[in-house]
Amino acid sequence: MIYYPEPIKKNDIFGVVATSSGLSLEWYQKRLDKAYLNLKKLGYICYETKSVRCNFQFVSNTKEARAKEFLDLWQDEKISVISQVYGGEFLMEILPFLDEDIILKHKPKWVTGFSDSSLLNYYLTTKYNIATLTTANIIHFGAHKLDKSLLDQLAILQTKKSRQESFSFYEKEKARKETNPYSTYNLDTKVVYKNLYSKKEEVITGRVIGGCIEALATIIGTKYDNTVSFCRQFEEGMLWYLENFASDPLTLYRILWQMKEANWFFNCNGFIIGRTRGIFQVDDFSYLDALHKIFDDIKIPVIYDVDIGHLPPMWSMVNGSFGEFHYKNGNGYIIQDLK
Repeated sequence: MIYYPEPIKKNDIFGVVATSSGLSLEWYQKRLDKAYLNLKKLGYICYETKSVRCNFQFVSNTKEARAKEFLDLWQDEKISVISQVYGGEFLMEILPFLDEDIILKHKPKWVTGFSDSSLLNYYLTTKYNIATLTTANIIHFGAHKLDKSLLDQLAILQTKKSRQESFSFYEKEKARKETNPYSTYNLDTKVVYKNLYSKKEEVITGRVIGGCIEALATIIGTKYDNTVSFCRQFEEGMLWYLENFASDPLTLYRILWQMKEANWFFNCNGFIIGRTRGIFQVDDFSYLDALHKIFDDIKIPVIYDVDIGHLPPMWSMVNGSFGEFHYKNGNGYIIQDLK
């Protein structure tokens, strides 16, 4: 059974927390202020925890303090959404300090974020069966014009069933945010979904789970890895989504190999994989070589270059929902049902 937080409504409060990195640079802070203003115009209130604008050695505060700030928001009945402000490197440090009694005692609320922050989402869903939303961090709302994907995120938080279509273009080359902190996505490249096995049509259904592979890799085989027990619950099987921030094909293969050997994929109906910032080839070993070495013997659908991850815009993926992904001739859509 999945526990779904209540849909959000106007005047709800977003608690903003830096569970990994914080925002110490001035242009990031300007963008964050703009994000709050944009959300206020849309009818929402933002409350910021004290470490959000701090950063030292890739973290906003000590691991104990970051965990406490998250748990304080979790316990606060006035907060409807806990929005992670940014990604980073060391989210895994806070997992030992997430008090189980506190999490179970209080009513679930939406937790949002991606990149390194997706590990917290993944952990809460696989450990406690609480649905979470892997989606753009709140800093992305600081553009002078909000992309449709950001408005989709808010719409998904308001409903029990959603549909997202593939976008037309994505940002391959980043806009220079240092000179314009309010820049929107630089949509310069056509979106084309690709089937690893060259089929023109594919439908994948299953319980949705996934995140950023570099972040998820940190818990493989540890006591924080509840993947197998989570997936075993669902006779309908799993719909996995993964995104590779910037790992080269060699690192990508090693991480996927670890996941596979840890039996993460035993109950999987198919994969949708996001676009990557990583290089495509190292000597004679390519990104596609890595995917084939992992997935060929599993014999399930694999669609890649999907609208997930670090080359925006990105879909909002509801961990724990029932998903239905449709692919046809380079495009696709996903339906996510909170049932």
